[in-house]
Amino acid sequence: MELNEKEQKKYETIEKVVNNEITKKEAKGILNLSGKQINRLINVFNTEGKEGFIHKNRGKTNVNKKDLNIIKEIEELYLTEYFDYNFEAFYEVIEEEYNISYSTMYRAFLEDDIISPLAGKKINKLYNKRMEEAISKTSENEKSDDLLTSKIELYKTRKIESERAYIRKSSNLYSFGQEVQLDACFKIWFGDIVSALHLAVDKATKKVLFGWFEYEELTRGYFILLYHIIINYGIPEKIKADNRSSFSANNSKQKNKFNTTQFGEICNYLGILLETSSNPVSKANVEREHGTFKNRLIAELRHEKITEIDEANRYLNEVFIPKMNKKFSYDIDEKSSKMRKNDYTEEQLNLIISEKYKRIIDNASTISFLGKYYIPIDAETGEIMTYKNKTKCKVIVAYNSEYWCEIENNYYILHEVVKRAKIEKSKEREIKKEKERTKYIPPANHPWRKDMKKFFNK
Repeated sequence: MELNEKEQKKYETIEKVVNNEITKKEAKGILNLSGKQINRLINVFNTEGKEGFIHKNRGKTNVNKKDLNIIKEIEELYLTEYFDYNFEAFYEVIEEEYNISYSTMYRAFLEDDIISPLAGKKINKLYNKRMEEAISKTSENEKSDDLLTSKIELYKTRKIESERAYIRKSSNLYSFGQEVQLDACFKIWFGDIVSALHLAVDKATKKVLFGWFEYEELTRGYFILLYHIIINYGIPEKIKADNRSSFSANNSKQKNKFNTTQFGEICNYLGILLETSSNPVSKANVEREHGTFKNRLIAELRHEKITEIDEANRYLNEVFIPKMNKKFSYDIDEKSSKMRKNDYTEEQLNLIISEKYKRIIDNASTISFLGKYYIPIDAETGEIMTYKNKTKCKVIVAYNSEYWCEIENNYYILHEVVKRAKIEKSKEREIKKEKERTKYIPPANHPWRKDMKKFFNK
């Protein structure tokens, strides 16, 4: 029987002591042993030689070693009936029936990749890695024993339970919908053109409610955010944004600068408090999300080979935002939520989230808007509606870009009419061009002809 590495080191060191190559004191430092132990090893060297340094229990079976069948029986019992017990509680159940120590059971369980529900992060990390490898191997081989199958089932069950147990909750004093922050960020998000990513983020849950790409930062982009927030979640209590003209009219003489903007009027109608600030810290959540999106979204859009804005918007809201919300946002607490239930239909929101302009009806019951004339038509019956001259109305550019108007609390769709005056003038010009012009010849007694005769007779 050969010496192992540790035994070989002891033998060589004692051999040097016996041959007076080193002192006993030096041997004590090398082997980290006491003087008594060095003397005992010298005695072994002199009496038994090299074989004396071999451990006496080498090759012998431990009398206290438990039968593998007992270990397997205990493991099967735990996996089938007591899988949600921690190890101490399980040991108390089997202690009287099985002659086994807790340390032996614990060590056997760990060696066979069975861990307690109370295991720490380090053990859990190693356990997850081993079980994932076991699952991949079984899927490749398509063969596994009953014990391994039970372990895999236990692993999957505990994984689901751990996800349910550790529900992420907001630690601040805000509730869902109490404050929604809006902002846009310019970047080359996809392709080679700079575009603006409009984001809406809830302060309490850090959840991205919706996102939208436009080539410029537009009020239309924020309309889209608000529309989808209301449809998907409800009406928020407050919206916070920056001081751009979409939200605040800084040159307005009115005290309330928000109600003079299109977005401010919509918020006022829906009962949403609108606040603006030029300080980025006041809307830190949406600013932080833009940083996260820069680090991740640009790379993903490039990897997916997305270069068109419509495809980018689809990927953003169907794939990327749900993935980011699952990873970083908190769960919504419905009990404390400040998000009001949406009682509006999509048709109503189409007219509410819109641009509105004041106009006056003219003598022909038409409305002038952006250099064109429109006539109100009942959307249900298709009947043309007529009103008196100078009747006040509101032109509505709806969310879906249709033209509507509000007259005396009634809503009508606008139909463009052609300017007749311009058509008549153009026809008159064509008629004049078609007429043949007769050549005018002055009479013989015309003064001009008389003067010309005098001139030529000279």
